[in-house]
Amino acid sequence: MIFQDLSDSEQLKVKEAIHRLLETNLLVKDKERDVYATLRRHRVALESYYRFLGWELVVDERHECVYLHIPDSRLRRRLDREQTLWLLVLRLLYEEKRQGLSLADYPMVTLYEIRSKYESFRLEWINRTTLDKLVRMCAQAQLLEPLDSDNRSDDARFKLFHTWIYLIQADEMKDLLDKLESHMTNGEGGGVQDEMDEAASVD
Repeated sequence: MIFQDLSDSEQLKVKEAIHRLLETNLLVKDKERDVYATLRRHRVALESYYRFLGWELVVDERHECVYLHIPDSRLRRRLDREQTLWLLVLRLLYEEKRQGLSLADYPMVTLYEIRSKYESFRLEWINRTTLDKLVRMCAQAQLLEPLDSDNRSDDARFKLFHTWIYLIQADEMKDLLDKLESHMTNGEGGGVQDEMDEAASVD
């Protein structure tokens, strides 16, 4: 067995790390330092373990995050249109905001800026209940962290984690942006949703 030489306590840490990464295939060091340290410590063995399953483990020490790429579409979560557009808009804002920042800093965005980006693409703004669900979804996936108690205020701030890099990668962004602009021009959103389903994996 690949982890048989580890102590009982270390085996337990590895099992917990594996289970945690299966719950959410994106993980941030600042949110879960112990799990991140375990994954980093046993990186080679875990890469081999996940490779056997046909998956890819990425331990990004530069951005201090972990990404588990699961190509099998059957294991991916199907996103609805509102989730798709929300994720794409925040990914675009992440890319804009991270310019000029050091790796030690996380981009910050306000709800007003998110709403303004929606308006720039002539997208219908979401209602409060949907907003709460979308913020909660991204927080659980370790994509962002709300910094204020009232997430519905225009001044509400959100810390964007570097896991956005892996949710939608740079080479996929252009195609998605083209589809979003097509949606803006023609009022056809299906292509954006279908393409996002292939690009993003939120468990």
